[in-house]
Parts: sequence; C-alpha cells; structure tokens
Amino acid sequence: MCMSCNETSQVFSVEIVTQEPVSNNMDLYKEIAQRLFQNKVISLINVGNNRAFVANDKQIFGFELHLTNRHNPADVNLSNVEKALDGILTQFDGYSEMQIKLN
Repeated sequence: MCMSCNETSQVFSVEIVTQEPVSNNMDLYKEIAQRLFQNKVISLINVGNNRAFVANDKQIFGFELHLTNRHNPADVNLSNVEKALDGILTQFDGYSEMQIKLN
C-alpha cells in the first residue's frame, strides 16, 4: 500500500513473458488504464519500476501499478484487476503469460 496526498493506492506487480527484451510500452499502459477505468476499478493510476530481466530461461517485462479508487477503495483488489485485464495480451505480439500480484 502506498499513501500520498491523502490517497491510498494498492500496488500490484505485473510480470509478462515477452519474446524480446521490453522495458517500456506506452500502448500497453494506455490499454491497462482504459480497461481499469471502464470496469470502474480505479480513478487514478501510476505505472513505475519498469524492468526487463530473464528468469527460468524466459524474457520478462515487469512493472508496478499503483492503483487508487477515490470513490470505492475496496474495488481495487486483485480479483477485479485480473478480471479487467483478462485477455489484454492478445493484441500485443510477442507477449504472453501475465502474472499480477498484490504487493
């Protein structure tokens, strides 16, 4: 959990298997934000701590999502985030196996 400006954010770690090293993808971030807003999970999003690394012989693109809902803070939970982002990788070539964890 992150607290700033009198707002409480839940922090989620996201890891995606990629064919090539990736350390930033604004199109993916925009799609994530759009889906989370459309599903009324969040009212504010910040993305940070981007990283590219290899684990278990797989190329991984990782980042953190700092998510806030000023109206319904309880809506920012792992189940709602996973549901909103289900199937998002189908539109991104070379991306697969997304894991989301609550920090």
